[in-house]
Amino acid sequence: MLSQKDVSKEGEEQKEFSIVKSKISVVKRNGSREPFSLDKLARSLIIIFKELKLDNSLAENVIMNVLQSLEKYCDEKKCSEISTSIISDTVEKVLMEMGVKYKEMFEVAKRYALARIYQDVYGKSWDGKFDPKDLELTFQAVKVLESRYLIKDPETLRYKETPQMLFRRVARAIAEVERLYGKDESFIKDLEEKFYELMSSLRFMPNSPTLMNAGTGSGLLSACFVIPVRDSMVTPDGEGIMDALRAQALIQKYGGGTGFSFSELRPEGDVVASTSGVASGPLSFMRLFDVNTDVIKQGGKRRGANMGILHVWHPDIERFIVSKTGELKDVQLQNFNISVGIYDSFMRALENKEKFPLINPRKTQLRPGSGDSRYYAVVRARYSIEEEWIQEYIIEELERNGGSIPLDESRIITWEEAVAIAEHENAIVKWIDPQELWSKIVKGAWDSGDPGVIYIDTINRRHTTWYIDKINATNPCGEEPLMDWEPCNLGSIDLSKYVVERNGSTFFDVEKLTEDIKIIIRFLDNVIDAAKWPLKQLDEASKRTRKIGLGVMGWAYALAKLGIRYDSPDAVYLSWHMARFIYYHALKTSIELAREKGAFPAYDPALYRPAWHFSKNVEELFKIAETEFKISKRALEIAKDLEVDPIVLKEDLLRYGVRNAQVLSIAPTGTISIIAGTSPSIEPIFALAFVRSVAIGTFIEIDRLFLEYLRRYELDDPEVIEAIAETGGIGHNPFMPRTLREIFRTAHDVSPIYHLLHQAAWQQWVDAGVSKTVNMVAEATIDEVDKIYRTAWRLGVKGVTVYRDKSKSQQVIYFGLKSFRERVEAKQQTQPTEVSKTFTISQKRSSGVRVRRREFDEEAEPEYEEEYEETPKARRREASAKFGRIRISNKEFLYIEGFEDPSCPTCEL
Repeated sequence: MLSQKDVSKEGEEQKEFSIVKSKISVVKRNGSREPFSLDKLARSLIIIFKELKLDNSLAENVIMNVLQSLEKYCDEKKCSEISTSIISDTVEKVLMEMGVKYKEMFEVAKRYALARIYQDVYGKSWDGKFDPKDLELTFQAVKVLESRYLIKDPETLRYKETPQMLFRRVARAIAEVERLYGKDESFIKDLEEKFYELMSSLRFMPNSPTLMNAGTGSGLLSACFVIPVRDSMVTPDGEGIMDALRAQALIQKYGGGTGFSFSELRPEGDVVASTSGVASGPLSFMRLFDVNTDVIKQGGKRRGANMGILHVWHPDIERFIVSKTGELKDVQLQNFNISVGIYDSFMRALENKEKFPLINPRKTQLRPGSGDSRYYAVVRARYSIEEEWIQEYIIEELERNGGSIPLDESRIITWEEAVAIAEHENAIVKWIDPQELWSKIVKGAWDSGDPGVIYIDTINRRHTTWYIDKINATNPCGEEPLMDWEPCNLGSIDLSKYVVERNGSTFFDVEKLTEDIKIIIRFLDNVIDAAKWPLKQLDEASKRTRKIGLGVMGWAYALAKLGIRYDSPDAVYLSWHMARFIYYHALKTSIELAREKGAFPAYDPALYRPAWHFSKNVEELFKIAETEFKISKRALEIAKDLEVDPIVLKEDLLRYGVRNAQVLSIAPTGTISIIAGTSPSIEPIFALAFVRSVAIGTFIEIDRLFLEYLRRYELDDPEVIEAIAETGGIGHNPFMPRTLREIFRTAHDVSPIYHLLHQAAWQQWVDAGVSKTVNMVAEATIDEVDKIYRTAWRLGVKGVTVYRDKSKSQQVIYFGLKSFRERVEAKQQTQPTEVSKTFTISQKRSSGVRVRRREFDEEAEPEYEEEYEETPKARRREASAKFGRIRISNKEFLYIEGFEDPSCPTCEL
């Protein structure tokens, strides 16, 4: 039996620990108690040290430090008992602290955490051996898996599966779908192995709900949904305000996130005929949805995530813009990311210094008397009548319908037509100076990160199934602009794991990447059939278009391994080529699946619009961003392996259709990137070293890949790492090797324009959206935020979010020690829009009901102008906060709480 003497350092005076002497009680997870046992604690560690062939004195050092920490904790808390979780947290904290000096301690910490899981699963029959694949996980990955993903007994809270069992559970459940399509046992078993190998090797991770719920018999498998909110309390088809509130509760109960457009709701003070009262407006109902999330923790495993959107023409838009700024930024709507839905007409009015209308949607009803807000003209409006492809479609539609068609039956209502109806019905509340509204948006984003913006016309122009319906909202992080009730079925591939050595340099293993993409697209398509839906509308919408979203993670790590600086033309050039490469193979596989299983039900070969219709070339992006474009020989060499031409798929697309209406979506990958042990999404590395805060205290943590490089340069000294943790990066440290400073760029080392260029490069070939934050330093001005938002629209991104350092009191990300609070307000001027005279809108009576029709104007010939070229992009929001600065021994450090990733604190996908 181990005594206190055994764990005392040689030559040190013996110290008696009261935690040992007093036999303090240990509270186990099931509530039972037993005396604290030094022998039990020591044995669990010494076994691991022996397996790793580590020196016994090191183990004794760890145990001594653990006892000291526990003693200190009990003295401070004056505790008579201590939980097993506090003991394990303390052991892990000590090991991670020592890991800075002794790298083997990271491995000990991981095995210590895994051992608890294995003991729960196997009990006394466990032989002490770990699955080799579980040993490939990082300590942080094990902590995330145990806290959120591994199935536990609801009564005892003991784990019922190991990480590999989890991957096997998911692989089996998703492969079983093939039985629905007549596949035999051999095919299914082989597919299960392929799915399992992808996940267990950490090259691919599906979104969190799939990991949590697949194979359990309950729960959603999709990450997020867009839920309609009609201008009525309830509706017969379950789409009213209270219906949406119920849908939100059911979805978040099972771990999903929800996005809403509140634009159909009548403005505050408007009449409510059914009660002879007045409307309270969209913001009042948003607060109701916010409280609903507060009381329903997502799936019992993660907090709720919402996106709230109000379109720029809504009369309550000014109140909406400031709803999370100033004194309200850390108080109101904390479960919401909010975004303004911006139209091209608004941006043109802004640039031309013209006026812009705020419109009461209720008064633009296309079906008077119906009360159905789906037919408010301004809600359905998209595109401009000046766009050539829109004019061509409208002419074809009119010709098919004898020269006249009711607007409520047309697939398209243009902005100009909606404004004409609004003018006719006195629905325009007022004409505003768009510069004043824009300044409020920009100032709000500068002040708190809210609101973000989504570009409605860009989203709908790039929408592959635009002919079904208009998109009015996105999921919480913005990577999935979706029609009503549609889900996002997501999964991400770790690109850093495909970087291999060849001829003394590093390149992408494109053959392996191609092979894996084929398997992943089948996996994501199967998720749709494997899912259990709490509402029939979700089931119907998911199967109508079968949208999936293959995304990426590890892009920053991949660039570092290639020796490419993140904020360089080379990196953006490679982003564009990699996006095209993945899109080509994903679409090709989806076409092959359509040939095997059938195209998605709503596929129309004449109207479906693949990504190449509006994609810009990479050089054009740099021209728009007014940034120098010069590509190195090295980047050209890497990109050569990625050469593909998606347009060659056009013939097969027309012949067989496509299985999935959309195939790519870049999600934030908040926690799944931790499981994969890689950098999140397409983001730069958050911080190279920082202080992590857990229940028992704090310890310095260092980025895994960066630590590998430090060791190559023999710079992994604890003092060096502590110095790096003060700022989080090395970009401005002249004492670090230039190579390291070049390739390890953190979020705030990267200029905002390069954040935006990466987003734009990926968006050219991503048919859904790209979730990303444009990080800005604390000193960034309002003018700089303004420039980013305008440039984002010109680049064709689908939405954009900026986050200025220290702009929230509950800080999301802090970099550096200085605090700057200079506020420089910039105001600019406005602009309006011209209406094409090519078509006319008439109002006629049919069976006593007013019907608005679009007709050919007999007195005017259609005028065709140059095609309106805009390309999109998407966005992602950072809300709530797990980060800050912490003072230790008179020094300040960047810190993060718990084991979550900074990339998406609201919606960890």
